Amino acid sequence: MSETKQIFKAIYFSDYKIVNPNSRGLVLAFGTKDQELYKKVSSLSSQEIRELLNNNSYISLEKQANRQGLPVSTFCLKQLNQATQQLKVQFKNEIAPVHTTFRGGRKNPLHSWYNYLEGYSPEYVEYIIDTFAPHANSVYDPFAGTGVTPLVAAKRGLVSYYSEVNPLLQFLVKTKITVSTIVENKRQQVITNLKRIQSDLSKLIKESEPDEQLAKTYLETFNKSRFFDEDTFGLILKARTLVDQLSYTHQLTADLLLVSILNSLIPSSFLERAGDLRFKTKKELKKQTQLVEQIHINLANIIDDISNLEPLPVTPTLITENSKLIGSVPNLQIDAVITSPPYLNGTNYFRNTKVELWFLRSIKNQNDLATFRKQTVTAGINDVSQKKDTNFVTPAIKKITEALSLKAYDQRIPKMVADYFQDMAAIFGNLKKHLKENSIVAIDLGDSIYGGIKVPTDELLIGVMEQLGYKFSKSLTLRKRISRNGEVLKQVLLVFHAPKKAVIQNNDNPTWIKNWNSFKKDMPHQAEPYSKRNWGHPLHSLCSYGGKMKPSLAYFLVKTFTKPGDKLLDPFAGVGTIPFEAALNGVSSYGFDISPSALIISKAKLGRAENPEVEAYIRKLESFIKNSEINKKELMDSQVFGFNKKLIDYYEPKTLQEIVKARQFFKLNTPKTPSEYLVLSGLLHILHGNRPYALSRRSHGITPFAPSGDFIYKPLVKHLREKIGRSLTEASKDDFVEGEMLHQDATSWWPRHIDNLNAIITSPPFFDSTRFYLANWIRLWFSGWDPDDFNKRPLGFVDEKQKIDFNVYEPILRQSRERLAKDGVLVFHLGKSRKCDMAEKLSEVSKRWFKTIDIFEESVEDGESHGIRDKGAVVKHQFLVLQ
Repeated sequence: MSETKQIFKAIYFSDYKIVNPNSRGLVLAFGTKDQELYKKVSSLSSQEIRELLNNNSYISLEKQANRQGLPVSTFCLKQLNQATQQLKVQFKNEIAPVHTTFRGGRKNPLHSWYNYLEGYSPEYVEYIIDTFAPHANSVYDPFAGTGVTPLVAAKRGLVSYYSEVNPLLQFLVKTKITVSTIVENKRQQVITNLKRIQSDLSKLIKESEPDEQLAKTYLETFNKSRFFDEDTFGLILKARTLVDQLSYTHQLTADLLLVSILNSLIPSSFLERAGDLRFKTKKELKKQTQLVEQIHINLANIIDDISNLEPLPVTPTLITENSKLIGSVPNLQIDAVITSPPYLNGTNYFRNTKVELWFLRSIKNQNDLATFRKQTVTAGINDVSQKKDTNFVTPAIKKITEALSLKAYDQRIPKMVADYFQDMAAIFGNLKKHLKENSIVAIDLGDSIYGGIKVPTDELLIGVMEQLGYKFSKSLTLRKRISRNGEVLKQVLLVFHAPKKAVIQNNDNPTWIKNWNSFKKDMPHQAEPYSKRNWGHPLHSLCSYGGKMKPSLAYFLVKTFTKPGDKLLDPFAGVGTIPFEAALNGVSSYGFDISPSALIISKAKLGRAENPEVEAYIRKLESFIKNSEINKKELMDSQVFGFNKKLIDYYEPKTLQEIVKARQFFKLNTPKTPSEYLVLSGLLHILHGNRPYALSRRSHGITPFAPSGDFIYKPLVKHLREKIGRSLTEASKDDFVEGEMLHQDATSWWPRHIDNLNAIITSPPFFDSTRFYLANWIRLWFSGWDPDDFNKRPLGFVDEKQKIDFNVYEPILRQSRERLAKDGVLVFHLGKSRKCDMAEKLSEVSKRWFKTIDIFEESVEDGESHGIRDKGAVVKHQFLVLQ
């Protein structure tokens, strides 16, 4: 005879201990014949089961069972069997309450890659679509979380948009989408790569160098807080380097490895995510997992999921990070909105993911978390800002906030409640323009209680939505629970119909339109004196650089689209020509670049150098060259390194030794001020050229062509002083506004403080342009690149990725849309070749976020060559103006 399998479920009654003082609650035993019943009630809370039993008192329940001559447990099973037949009346037997929680989808592929407690299952989304929007063609989720709604919609072949402000969740969704949309042979290659990593995981991590910059940002973010033991922390820093190295050649494989690491950080830490993030108890610490072991387990789960994955027929789009800004994008024509906004429960959603955000490099100091909280919906006490005006209040909200002001234990609570609904009003108000006439809005949320005052979130939100013009359809109660003071709290699904659209007319022309028309007519940068090669501030010539924009063109673009006091960003700043011209003309400027040599030169231009500080840094360098021992390995490596020629072919031996020593010096004494960056920039400039200033044999100042001429010793410091002296002859004007240059991938998350921009003006790599990393190989080597970097790093650059897919610009366009102020403008300076019309392709990609205002072209086939015969296949320069 087979042994009867039993499963147990505890139910709590407030009076249970009166009868059974040594037990916490009634435990029901479900035998083999009761398995179906168990599936129906296993996810229900005690309150919901008590409601099914129609009894909140154990003593009363026991009396009922005694009257029927049944044990309490048997009586309960009988009652539950009868009561659960009524569940299908509410849900048509299509959705169980468990599917309205994260636990409900654990068995679905992709769903368990990251243990995020706030979420619901794919079955829940399927139920909502089938029941309320069966004919929908497009779906939007303003709070995508781990991406359940956009993934389910895409699986059904629906156009899918989503918003998510948390970079961790953005990354998780993006990775899930990418792996779900690649072709079969590439997916099999990813599986092979992951299996290889899994088998060698411990060795690969231990052999990687620790990411010292990540260690630095840990201190700047968490101060003295200790979340890991020393060994685990060391492995985490090495794991970050492993991911980075892998990303140069196998981006998706690296991203999946990164997902497995992210889901391993908290289990291997001193922290526990139980509601909020807190430190583990002594008992929990005993169950703490080892980092490498947990990564291995997570990789196995990911490999298994990918192996059984059904490909998505369409690709969901992250339309905005912040759903409050949904009104800034062109009409999306949405049929259904399915979402679960942050619950008004005091949870700090960013604090709960702060460790993962640090590992992703999305937070780098203590201020970053606060900046993120300003972007999100006010749902926690720490999200409250007294500077934020509360303009949207219904009578019901006002009544609740007044009651909370009298009873709440923290006076931020009433403002938190008011601001929560103001944020909801902003989001769903901005969303109206995107909704089709018969579209539905389905919102999952729960209520809360503070200081004994119940906040009926669902009822208050209904009032907000109706005031915005939405038509309330129905409310479904999904789950119930009892608060500490005995109040019944519930999770509900609210369904609305879209309001009728109002006709919005906007005939205002931005202020820069007139300037732009004049620019096209006059082409002022082509007229003297602006057409001269040496026009502009001397610091434009601080260091030669291939593909640099003419300073006069940058000057007129800045003057056309901005005015003094404005804010400007260049996401492909190179050596800072556009931001520097902005700074010279009283505009606050920011620039991004991933080239270390370009970053150095830009930082020198965008700050104010001080002569004494410059001289002190040069003397320090001079002393190092004279008195330090040369690193013999670096000297030997440099002698065999090169592209068209080896470094040893460029320099007289003693000069090369000084250059290698100087490279060591800057590694040990990284520049920190504009003065120090100026010194290093000057040295980069004199590394090669065809004039007496250069340390090399005769070559070229922009591209290090194969050298010629005699080997002559050229003292490094002497030539450097002469160069710096020329660069310091003209100080910056009084109206110069210092700018900020960041080592930043334009396709990754932009720093949060770069916002409310008046203009984004940039010139990304031209499609057929010369590869900058080869044209600048000596300067990149001196700036820290090793030979292996030249093989790996360029594969991740936009100039390589755009040759495969122009969708690489999507995160740039999306973030540009979000960071621009009203009437802000995005201007691309592009290169048109016989192979590629960049303006046409970017205009097409940008449609989801921008309206194309203009595409203007100028011929450059007769342009200046700078002594370089092959400057690529660009025949026209293009200006793509977007708003």
